[in-house]
Amino acid sequence: MSQVIMAIDPGRRKFGYAILEKDEKEQRVLVLRKGVAQAERVEQVVREICAGFPVTTVVVGDKTGGREMLERVSRALHGQAAVLRRIDEAYSTMEGRRRYLLEHRRGWRRLLPLGLQVPPEPYDDYVAVVLGERFLAKKTGGPGKERQRSRGWR
Repeated sequence: MSQVIMAIDPGRRKFGYAILEKDEKEQRVLVLRKGVAQAERVEQVVREICAGFPVTTVVVGDKTGGREMLERVSRALHGQAAVLRRIDEAYSTMEGRRRYLLEHRRGWRRLLPLGLQVPPEPYDDYVAVVLGERFLAKKTGGPGKERQRSRGWR
């Protein structure tokens, strides 16, 4: 049995989203889709994703723009079977940034420490993946927020 969730990293101008599937049998999390969109498109994006994936839960971060985003997602989910949840965003931006930089290390960037690099494009989708993984880890009793916080820059 698997569980599909949508995680949203809210923002005032843009937001990141990710669709994650937790495979209970193999105990792994797969990222099915992720992206960054303008904040005014949140209702449209949520409806499209819920129409295309069997989403059971939508997780929204609780920091910048979180309250407004939660209300807009709630309106978009009206009539859907998916449950809406909030999650603590503490340190998720740092973790998402680190993941983005590790995945996009080519050429001279491999020599420069991650802490000195600036991503050339938005990485809110990576932050959404972090939020989704935290939610799934908390729900299943796996490594949660405390383990994520302790990870430093590599």
